[in-house]
Amino acid sequence: MRKNITSSLLCILAITSYSSSYADSLLWVDGKLVRTLDGTNHSGVTGTITLDDWGFTGPNGRKADSFEPVNGFGNDLFTAEATEACIAAPAACDIGQMQHVITTGPDGLTQDPAHDIDSDLQSTNGPYPQTNVDSLTTFFDWGYTTVAGSTFSNMLIDFDGDYHIAKDDMVFEFYNTIDYQQVVPEGGTRVGTTADGLYDNRLAFQPYALSDAKGWCGSVLAAHPNAHEAMAGQVTFDVAFDVYFVEDDGSLTYYSTEITKGFQMRSFGDITLDVQFVSGRTKQMYATAIVNSTDPTVVNKSVNPETPVGDPELWHNKVSFMGADVIPGGSNEGSCGVLSPEWAAGARGPGVKKYSSIDPSITDFISCIVSGQDWNKNSFGGYPYILRADGIRVIDYFDEGVYGPDPMTLDTDSDGVMDYADNCPATANADQSDRGGVDTNVADGIGDACQCGDISGDGKITNTDSVLIKRHLLGLPSNFQADFCDVNGDGQCSNTDAVILKRTLLGLPPGITQSCPAAGN
Repeated sequence: MRKNITSSLLCILAITSYSSSYADSLLWVDGKLVRTLDGTNHSGVTGTITLDDWGFTGPNGRKADSFEPVNGFGNDLFTAEATEACIAAPAACDIGQMQHVITTGPDGLTQDPAHDIDSDLQSTNGPYPQTNVDSLTTFFDWGYTTVAGSTFSNMLIDFDGDYHIAKDDMVFEFYNTIDYQQVVPEGGTRVGTTADGLYDNRLAFQPYALSDAKGWCGSVLAAHPNAHEAMAGQVTFDVAFDVYFVEDDGSLTYYSTEITKGFQMRSFGDITLDVQFVSGRTKQMYATAIVNSTDPTVVNKSVNPETPVGDPELWHNKVSFMGADVIPGGSNEGSCGVLSPEWAAGARGPGVKKYSSIDPSITDFISCIVSGQDWNKNSFGGYPYILRADGIRVIDYFDEGVYGPDPMTLDTDSDGVMDYADNCPATANADQSDRGGVDTNVADGIGDACQCGDISGDGKITNTDSVLIKRHLLGLPSNFQADFCDVNGDGQCSNTDAVILKRTLLGLPPGITQSCPAAGN
């Protein structure tokens, strides 16, 4: 079977190998990070991988091309023993927060366009036209669904926003199916004959990390690590894919291990992979990230603190991440791998890693064999891929002395409504009544109990409220709620407040501030 697979792979790409020491180039071009592929590193495949980072700047001014820690990680890092000690006592290591992420499987919500997915190698299932690509890993022309259960645990983040994740804390589920859901345009009809559903792939693979991950996390830019705000980050690590062929009876035959060094994953930006094969065929692949805690049905390309986020009951700490690369290949490609004990003992299949690590100091076959290790050559050199995943982020620890209490558990006014969902967080209003806003009967997100400027008590701000302030100041009878009067934060109820109300109604600055006593000020 291996011979048949190899023959098919070579026919698909018409791959040839080259020998060169040149590396891919990485440059900023028109505000985008462009990696130009050197064909000698990718079995003759050339092209670009372009990241539009949306102009996002991470902690300490770092951009998408920077993964190194600022001033070292925590108290300095890092042996496996030190990592374990920091997980057990993060405060002692200057760790500001610790979290884990679990993939949740696809929910069908994505901003990426539908994509035609072919039947994978020697499969009788498919093809899959106009596939919803949410949580879909696209490998060459084929598709694999990222299922629930992959877990990145003990994700350590120091006060500079530096990430450290031990390789053994990155656990991937097995990739062997595609959960096909066709995207049918409104008013359109289905195409093809493949019904929606879960289908087995003929090629399957087990991903795993070969190095610790490093990078940065934007949660240190937020008001709190667990705030319901837009956040994003990135990591890089060496990754391996143990590839299997699924036999007719469902058993697995090991085929190869594919290693990508310095694989990058992000939760921000648009990535476009545009390649040309030796045969002359071209292929373009695309993915866009969904910013943490934001509603994926709303197009958003900003990670600024003021970015609107989704309903906290639905989207708090929901994450989406992606990465793209081309499998290295060529005469110079190869890795010296240290076989895992499980593999050496004969174990194969889901959850088993062929290698426990690679030795970066050994770069040639002879030296690797002499060292007693295993020399690995990629069989799928030149194959492009994009990995996508949806997940949930869980905060396991944060330094409360630095960041304060968890905002998602605060109920400042003790009205039974948590602050993050309370339209008057400092004023008790269990009913959450919101009858309008500035000259409108439409709820504006500020509760009636704290709507500064609502002097009449009708839940909205109109010219009547300005008149009532003036009558009050003249000593004339008025239905006057004094605690709602101060709209400029000077601690007084004056003619200035009446003028500000009138200007606000006309759409003029400076506007109303929530600075009145009714709002807890």
